[in-house]
Amino acid sequence: MPEADLYLNTIDLCRYWPANTEMSCQDFLTRLAAGKGDIEDCTFFTPRQLQAFKLVLEAKTYLPSVPQLTVPQPIEKGLVPINEPDESSLVIVTANNRLTFEVLATVFAQDVTSAYFLLVDCLGSTVDMAMVYGDFTPTRLARVMEESGLESRVKHHHMIVPGLTASLAADFATATNWEVEVGPVCAVELPLFLRDRWLFSATQK
Repeated sequence: MPEADLYLNTIDLCRYWPANTEMSCQDFLTRLAAGKGDIEDCTFFTPRQLQAFKLVLEAKTYLPSVPQLTVPQPIEKGLVPINEPDESSLVIVTANNRLTFEVLATVFAQDVTSAYFLLVDCLGSTVDMAMVYGDFTPTRLARVMEESGLESRVKHHHMIVPGLTASLAADFATATNWEVEVGPVCAVELPLFLRDRWLFSATQK
């Protein structure tokens, strides 16, 4: 069965590349494509930057196999704690699709960043299909927030929504009265996108 598109090709590494380095992002990508480059060669990275880039570049080695399916794969909507979150942890919004959840959870399993995943009832569709079908709505987001008791779990009012829902960000903010940050299209990009909010183990500061 064909593999699902996890949008790895949407990741723009150059967006996160440090300025004024001895090797430009384009030079690195050219060397990488020719099989002559390795991220370990970029000695100008901090250990944190190096680890984040490695997680993105090595994603195919740890991501689960995701088949291209045409039917919804629903899981329970609501709040799922990841890596023992507390009142300051991230709130990551996504659809209640089994495969979407598995990919996102696998990315977070690579390190110790804590979060609450807020799974919106999209009838089991992936985020992209839910947007096509009109199932990822501000009303459903507000409803699952209330039903899950999210506001009693965190002291902030900040959520990160999938990049594919960017057109609804203002409506999400109106419906929830929360600050809405549009995240990346691909979950694998989160270690780069979150920068210092992505936490590594004690040995990888």
